[in-house]
Amino acid sequence: MGHVVVQHQNKKKKEPEEKKPAKKRSWVYFILIGAVLFSGHLGLKKFFHSPYFDVKEIRWRGVQRIDPRDLNTQFQYVLGKSLIYLNISDLHSTLLTNPWVKEALVRKVLPNQVDVLITERVPAAVEIDPRTNRMILRDSDGVILEEGKENVGDLPRMIHYTPDAYKNALTLASLLSARKNSVIDLSRPDDIRVDLGGDVLRFGEGDYQRRWERFVRVEADLRRRHDTAWEADLRFPSKVVVRARGEANE
Repeated sequence: MGHVVVQHQNKKKKEPEEKKPAKKRSWVYFILIGAVLFSGHLGLKKFFHSPYFDVKEIRWRGVQRIDPRDLNTQFQYVLGKSLIYLNISDLHSTLLTNPWVKEALVRKVLPNQVDVLITERVPAAVEIDPRTNRMILRDSDGVILEEGKENVGDLPRMIHYTPDAYKNALTLASLLSARKNSVIDLSRPDDIRVDLGGDVLRFGEGDYQRRWERFVRVEADLRRRHDTAWEADLRFPSKVVVRARGEANE
């Protein structure tokens, strides 16, 4: 019989590979990245606070009735502040406290300017205090723009201001633009009256165009017939009822 020889080979055991300290290296990377970012943040912060970004000018646009010099005085504190960190919302809110400012658009213009576009309110009428004759300037929304102003031009004049009647009074005022001495009485919103220098028109509420045209057609005849002050009631659909002022009924 043949012999079977079995040889045992001594296999070398693989020594375990040394594990890389992955976690340790990751923390090192994080620390390095954090340090770089922090340094960059400090650098940017210092850069943004540099005089290069200090506000040197506020540019006002859209101002006609507001004096830019008054605005420059009011917002003098903005000059020299960092444009990057300037809170333009606060600037916008402060501007809207000015009664002449209806809206304002505030923008930062790099590197050192603030641009402000203002939409101003427009005077629409003058309210006259019947007791003191003090003039109160109002816009189309009824907002008080100025008090005590003497030179108000040809703006329509009103007494006894009431918000409910104001819009209708402005509509009526557009029809009376040629009557410079007219005063519109808003004391009764449902019955607006107009004083034409002693003579009175009662318009009631609404349909002002047609009622005014009806009065114009009879005005010449009415003045020829009446030597004393009169009141013309225009509230009726097809006629004008005229009474002497002393006989006028409420």
